[in-house]
Amino acid sequence: MKLLCIADIHLGRQPSRVPSPVLERLGGRELGPAGAWARAVEFAVAQGVDAVLLAGDVVEQEDDFHEAYPDLRRGVERLTGAGIRVLGVTGNHDVKVLPRLAEGVPAFELLGAGGIWQAEVLAGDDGSRVRVLGWSFPEPVVRVSPLASGLPGGDAMPTIGLLHCDRDQLGSSYAPVRSSELREAPVDGWLLGHIHKPDDLSGERPDGYLGSLTGMDPGEPGAHGPWLLEVAGDGRIAMEQVPLAPLRWTELDVPVDGLEAAEDVHRLITEMIEACHAEVGAASHRPDAVGCRLRLTGRSDLRAAIERSLNADDPKAGVYERDGIVYFVHDWRLEVLPAIDLEAAAEGTDPVALLARRVMLLRGADTDARRELIAAARERMVAVPRERPYNTLGAEPPDDERIAATLEAAALEALDSLLQQQESHP
Repeated sequence: MKLLCIADIHLGRQPSRVPSPVLERLGGRELGPAGAWARAVEFAVAQGVDAVLLAGDVVEQEDDFHEAYPDLRRGVERLTGAGIRVLGVTGNHDVKVLPRLAEGVPAFELLGAGGIWQAEVLAGDDGSRVRVLGWSFPEPVVRVSPLASGLPGGDAMPTIGLLHCDRDQLGSSYAPVRSSELREAPVDGWLLGHIHKPDDLSGERPDGYLGSLTGMDPGEPGAHGPWLLEVAGDGRIAMEQVPLAPLRWTELDVPVDGLEAAEDVHRLITEMIEACHAEVGAASHRPDAVGCRLRLTGRSDLRAAIERSLNADDPKAGVYERDGIVYFVHDWRLEVLPAIDLEAAAEGTDPVALLARRVMLLRGADTDARRELIAAARERMVAVPRERPYNTLGAEPPDDERIAATLEAAALEALDSLLQQQESHP
């Protein structure tokens, strides 16, 4: 049995930070939720899925009813006309709209109306069966856990929970639930809506957020799209994200180390976009547009000249088309630091000289002194509390090169600070 799982479509909302030339070429509607929903519907039909599950916030807000409802109804009728069941729960944004859809399109199945858990059994052509448990927002604000009332029982079969909620935010107004409640519930997986960043649902017991169907703004980077859920004959569940979103957001690092002329920064930007396209363009599901935030990094004495060149010929004014995909720059940040003559700075006995010698040591050959420095750093890393990112429970200590890179970054940051102090207090 195959199910296509979708959350947070937000029909009626338009993507932000997309420049006018891109909107004129591709259309805001096609790049936004309406276009993403249409893609998901056609994918479901092409794949012959047994059902589509909607985890709430299908519509942005009630005022968008007249704009969003036709797209929603058209998609549901296309699916049900192809023999695909459509089941959904309301989120905090569409408390009124989805019940109205259920009234206007009887084939759409609203689960858990009124905040009461409801179970529905799906049957595949191969004889497999899956129970879907759903709960819908009865009002836009819900301050208690939907799981507090317990879940309905049923026959032994794979069970999927469909819920719009705020996980581990106990003071939330949007159906707060604890992770422990989700883990202890008698289900084989949770499909959650509300948070737009997708979780990793590829494990044996998928449990987390599906993420928004498409990234609405630069704050939602990376791949977005529905998830294809397959139930094997033995009841095992497997999920895979299908990155169908027509618009993708990404951040590109543009190192300027070694740049000989400030104007060459534009060539570097073009090269980074080409490198991005080499990955995006080779994917089986390609977006129509990619919005890029540029981080210009590294060290150069040309920092001021680079900034002047970027302001004079702003990358945000350009549109780059590669094999039918439109790339645009919506923002750039200049994080270039002054170049440091390490050999000159290493002369002397002050803290600047000491740090400069440490950086040179880390960048140098594999000597006893370098190994001793890395070994001492590893010992201190292992001794820190386990909640630190590099020493999570069960994780191995970082390797030598990662430690060296961490030490070098910290030394350079301290070196920059000391040099700035020297410049301000000569």
